[in-house]
Amino acid sequence: MGTWGTEINGNDAFMDIYQNFFDRYNRGQGPVYISGRIQDEFAEMFDDVDDRNNCLFALALAQWETKSLNSALFGQVKEIITGGHDFKVWKQLGADEQVLEQRSRVLNEFLTKISVPKGKAKRRVKQKFQFETILLTEQIAPDKKKSFAVKEEYTNKKYLHTSGIMSWATGGSGIMYFTKQGSPISAKWLDSQTLEITHDKDIVFTKRESRTYYLGDDIEIIYVER
Repeated sequence: MGTWGTEINGNDAFMDIYQNFFDRYNRGQGPVYISGRIQDEFAEMFDDVDDRNNCLFALALAQWETKSLNSALFGQVKEIITGGHDFKVWKQLGADEQVLEQRSRVLNEFLTKISVPKGKAKRRVKQKFQFETILLTEQIAPDKKKSFAVKEEYTNKKYLHTSGIMSWATGGSGIMYFTKQGSPISAKWLDSQTLEITHDKDIVFTKRESRTYYLGDDIEIIYVER
C-alpha cells in the first residue's frame, strides 16, 4: 500500500491517481476522457486489494472537483464506505481501533462532501514553462559579421537538446541539433566562410547542416570526430 495515513489523500495510491488526473486536466484534456485513460493505464492498481479503494476515492474526488462525478463511481465509493469494505483492508494491514475510528470519520466526511455537487468546476492551472540555456561555446567569425554558438537548452530544468546556431546582426539559423547532455563540443573558424566543429564520434545528430546561407553570406561547415 506504500505510505498511508487516515486522511483521504494520505497514501501513495491516492496521490498517484489524483495527480495524474490533474496533470492531464491542466493540459486541456476532458475529465471523462481522462478517467477512462487512468483506469486503463493504472488497471493493476485498481485491481489490487490494498490500493483499489484509494484509487477509486482519488478518481471520485477528481471527478467531483471537475463536475464530472460518474453516478456508477459514486455508487462504488458509497458502498465501500457504508459497507465497511475499507475497514477490512485496513485491519489486514494492521490498523488498530484508534486508527480505524479516525479513518471512519474521514471517510464519512468525504462521502458527505462528494454527495453534493460542487458549485463550479476546478479551474485548469496554466502550465508554466521556464526556458534556460547553458552556453558551451561561442565563436565570432574573422569578418565580425556573424557568430556561432552551441547551447544546451532546458525547459523547467529538464534537458531538451543541444543546439548550434549561426547568428548575424539581423537573423540566424539553426545548423545542428543533438540530444546528448554534457557532451563536449568545440568550434573554430578556419576563415570567414568556413567553420569547423569538433565533436565526440558517438553523437547522433537530429540535424546537421553542411552549409548555411544568409543574405548572400555562404558558409561551409566541416564536422570532425574526436
